[in-house]
Amino acid sequence: MSESIYLGIDIGTTSAKCLAVDDQGATLAFAQHPYAMSHPREGWAEQDPEDYWKGLTNVVRQCVTELRSLGRDSSSIRALAMSTQGDTLIVADQSGCPVIPAISWMDMRAQEECQELLAERDQRFWYEETGLMLTPYSSACKIRWLSRHKPEFFSDPSIRFCFVPDFITLRLTGKFVTDVPSASWQPMFCPRERAVSESVLSLIGVARERIAMPVESGTPVGELLPEAAQELGLSCRTQVIAGAFDQAAAAHGAGAKAGERSVLSCGTAWVLYSVTHSPVRDETSCLPICCHTSSDKWGLVLPFTGGAAYDWLKRTIGSETGEISDSEPPVFIPHLYGGLCPDWRGDSRGSLVGLTMSHTQKDIQFALMRGIASEARRNLEAAEKIGVEIGSVRMVGGAGKSNIWPQMIANILNRPVEVSNLTESACYGAAKLAARQRSEWSATESGSEFVPVPEQVEFEDRQYRRYLRFYEALLEAYSNA
Repeated sequence: MSESIYLGIDIGTTSAKCLAVDDQGATLAFAQHPYAMSHPREGWAEQDPEDYWKGLTNVVRQCVTELRSLGRDSSSIRALAMSTQGDTLIVADQSGCPVIPAISWMDMRAQEECQELLAERDQRFWYEETGLMLTPYSSACKIRWLSRHKPEFFSDPSIRFCFVPDFITLRLTGKFVTDVPSASWQPMFCPRERAVSESVLSLIGVARERIAMPVESGTPVGELLPEAAQELGLSCRTQVIAGAFDQAAAAHGAGAKAGERSVLSCGTAWVLYSVTHSPVRDETSCLPICCHTSSDKWGLVLPFTGGAAYDWLKRTIGSETGEISDSEPPVFIPHLYGGLCPDWRGDSRGSLVGLTMSHTQKDIQFALMRGIASEARRNLEAAEKIGVEIGSVRMVGGAGKSNIWPQMIANILNRPVEVSNLTESACYGAAKLAARQRSEWSATESGSEFVPVPEQVEFEDRQYRRYLRFYEALLEAYSNA
């Protein structure tokens, strides 16, 4: 029997990616294809759903071509699974043809509808029922917006309310199916029950048959339709396996384990993801939970300001110059677009305080890095407060390529930080699901470890206490402004 190859596909916000691995998890091929986001009005964010499909076919075909150049045939590709952006709404007919542009998870048009739904059921209901806070970003609010602006969708029995995984899976297999982790990142699903929320569907006026049936990650959905196989350059016998939304897939790919290892994903936003044995509850209703890639596990998903703030600083002050001064370091609250987890304070703002004439650009750079790492600690402490065991922390993403970030985070968190060699952990997690691989592949375990340095831990702890004092004082000022 020939070797087995598996495809992990990521349909993200800005691009589609495909990673081909062998049955030991070794990377054989990789491809990426970008697509655009449009902003037709202030607060709106849309994409062409066909771009997701075109991106998918492009990256799969690129990988097939690369595999052929290595002497490997596409008939060896046994299965594929997807990692996808979460909660992007696609309205389509029952054959999967979109009828309007995809409404991105970044879209904020449904401000008024969010307030309406919160007036009907308070935030505690939404958190208890869905594991998520209701915000204008939530697809439930956008569906309420559609009921006002496109009422014909609700009287047409052929209309389906899709999301990226089920939209693509319908095209691939003809089956209207999604994966449980992706469904749990939508406010129409109860993660504690691992089932669709009939209460929410009733509130937003959506019949059950208009949304996809959720199945657990790793479940075989079906083989490729002949026309899909032809477009992808694959065999009709290639299996489509249920995947996960990007953060759950990345955590699975990076080897997150309940009570042993959490994953710190360092991208545009940073996300601390911890696997739990049960669906934890947060009395503040601020800490999002989802279903993990195992049917008996859940995920605590804590996004906070990260790469976007660091990119802003580089664009604004240019490359860092000078040495770190001997003065007390400045404090940089990195909330350039408001505060996210653990307290969702949208009225918080980016703030740089404690500057002196002796401070340099490098001082400011390090202050922002320390601020982002302090946000990681705030989220870690919030998770531990509700009983989540964090364990060690494994970093994935761009920040791990520097020795400075991981060591700073190890010192501020006062725990070991592992840096994974994986560059595409979401694709890798999807490939593991395609292979139905539950044990760790060797690539998951490779990387570096940074341990806390006692003298630096003491210094960073003092700086963290300063950070908290400034944060609380500034938050009061902004909320009263």
